[in-house]
Amino acid sequence: MLVTERFDPAVGGLEAWTAGLAQYLIAQGHEVHVAAASFGAKDVPVVPVHVPRDALPSGFARNIASALEHLQMDVVHDVGYGWSSDLFHPQVGSRILSLKRELRSRPLLARLRMAASPAFRRWRQDLALTERRQMALAKRIVAVSETVRRDLARYYDIPLGKMLLIPNGIDVDRFSPDVRERYRTEARAELGVGDDVLFLAAAHNFKLKGLDIVLRALAKLARERRDVRLVVAGNGAIAEYGRKAEQLGIGHLVKFTGQVDSMPRLYAAADAFVHPTFHDACSLSTLEALASGLPVITTRVNGAADGMQSGREGYVVEDAADVGMVKAAMIALLAPEARHACGAHARQLALAKSFAANCAAVAGVYADIVAARAAGSRQRA
Repeated sequence: MLVTERFDPAVGGLEAWTAGLAQYLIAQGHEVHVAAASFGAKDVPVVPVHVPRDALPSGFARNIASALEHLQMDVVHDVGYGWSSDLFHPQVGSRILSLKRELRSRPLLARLRMAASPAFRRWRQDLALTERRQMALAKRIVAVSETVRRDLARYYDIPLGKMLLIPNGIDVDRFSPDVRERYRTEARAELGVGDDVLFLAAAHNFKLKGLDIVLRALAKLARERRDVRLVVAGNGAIAEYGRKAEQLGIGHLVKFTGQVDSMPRLYAAADAFVHPTFHDACSLSTLEALASGLPVITTRVNGAADGMQSGREGYVVEDAADVGMVKAAMIALLAPEARHACGAHARQLALAKSFAANCAAVAGVYADIVAARAAGSRQRA
C-alpha cells in the first residue's frame, strides 16, 4: 500500500516519484494499492483506495488511518501524509521546515499578513503537531537525501541511526546527454533562442523555488550581456511572474511554457539549469538536469545537491536569497568550455543516482519489514 495525497505524476516531483515506484513494483510482480485523495495516473494499474480530504493535516492523517484500519497489507508505505505506516518516507522532507523556508522567500509584508491570519496560524500549528506525531510513531523513517536526514535529526532530535538514507533516483536513460543531442537543434529552433545562452528553470511553486531570485539575477546579467535567455517550465503563477519580468525589463528574454509533457526536450534546448530553491528535499528536476548532462545552479538546502561541488557539476549557492551569487554562477557558465566540463561531471554524479537503484533499495526495506513481521509471529507462536 502506497499512501500519498495525489496519485498523479503530472502534479509534481513527489507525485511523479510515487507513480514511478508503483510502476516498478508492478513490473516486479507485486499488487500495489494506493490510498490517496485524488487519482490522475490512469495508466498505472493500481488498486485505488479513496481517502477524503481535510482542511487540516491532522484530519487527513486520521482519514488515512480510518481508510487503512481494516485492510490487510504486507507493507504500508507513506510518502509523508499519515501516521499509520510501516515505512514513513517523507518525500518533501519536513513540511514544517519547508513552510518556514518558503515564508523566508516572501516579502516582509506578506509574512506579517500570514502571521496575523488566525486560519493560517491554526493550520501551521496543526501541521507542526501532525509532523511531530508522525516522527514519534514511525517504525522506520527513510530520508531522501543527506540534507533531509540532517534536518529531521536536528529538528526532531531523531538519532541518525534510526533513519535510513535512500537517495532519490532518476531514469538515466530517459534523461541523458544522448537524448539532449538528439533533440537539441529542433528544440532550440522551436524556442527561437538562436545562439543565445539558455538557462532553464522548472517549478510549480515559483516563490519557494527561487524564481524571483533568478529573474533579478537575469535582469542584472542582461545589462552586461545580450545573449542570455530564460525558459520557465511549470504551472506556477505565470501571469504574476510574467509581470515581474516585464517590470525588470527582461520580459522579452523570458518564456513561460506552463506544464510540459516532454521535459527531455527542454533539457536538450537548455545550456544550464538554475534552481535556487529555498527548500527542496531532493529536487527531481535537478536530478533530471544532472542526468541530462546540464550544469546546475542550486542551493545547499536542495537535497539533490548532495555530492555536488561548486565549479565541478555547476554551482551550489549557500543563501537562496543571494542574487549576486546566483548571477555570478550564471556568468561562470556563460563560457562553453565551463558548461561542457560541468555537464560531464553532472552526468557522472547522476549515474550514481539511478531510479532503478532507488526503487530496489525501497523494495529491500519492504523485504526487511515482511521478514521482521514473520519472525515476530513465529516468536509469539
